[in-house]
Amino acid sequence: MNDKVKGGLLIFFMSVTFYMMLTTKYTHALGDYMLEFIGLKSWTGDYSGIHLTVIYFGVLFILSLFLVEKYAIKRFNIRGRSVFFISVVLMIVFSSITGVTVKHVKSNSAGLLSIGYNSSDSSINYRSEDNKLVEFTAKFKLTNYSNEKKTFYLCINNPFDREKRIEEISFYTFDGKRAIFQLEGNETKSFSLSLDRYDVVGGRELQNVSGRGVVQEIVLTDDKSNKVRLDSKNFFGVEISR
Repeated sequence: MNDKVKGGLLIFFMSVTFYMMLTTKYTHALGDYMLEFIGLKSWTGDYSGIHLTVIYFGVLFILSLFLVEKYAIKRFNIRGRSVFFISVVLMIVFSSITGVTVKHVKSNSAGLLSIGYNSSDSSINYRSEDNKLVEFTAKFKLTNYSNEKKTFYLCINNPFDREKRIEEISFYTFDGKRAIFQLEGNETKSFSLSLDRYDVVGGRELQNVSGRGVVQEIVLTDDKSNKVRLDSKNFFGVEISR
């Protein structure tokens, strides 16, 4: 093995260890999954608190950085500018591979798991008086990554309300039937829900309460009562009942 190949492998290892610490558009840092697979915690909390993955892989990155400096640059005469350029290219390649892979997995997921959600473009605003909603709007986008049309019922929730066993926010037609939503194959659709379009049921049953923010969790249910929870922390979704 010649010196250039050895130097390239060191740069590759350094780039991989750095990429393992990065949260991508679709997934947690890949290092999180690796640590959890071998039984280690990736965060001190539930994807909150101290990000332990950064500590573990940060040590490996610093070690690899030292090896690249000592061998690839000084011994194998690879210029620092070339090391930087190769690292950037590898990051782009890793990101592209990750995106293609997770989309492929998502598109082949069963049932409503093929639907994806990103909370960054979402919003929710509500106000209640005397245990009744007097204002409510919610906006968000869903993407169907499969080729098949998906039909479902929809609820809005968040982790705090779920832990407190507060009823999900559900949507009904004005004649009392559950509102039916749908996505065509490979369709991305913006949903806009409000009191003038739906009968909104559930949520916090408190007098004179109001709030605004992002839609943190969406629960989809098919006609066989199979439920899937979608949130920004898990691109793949979670099947919560059958």
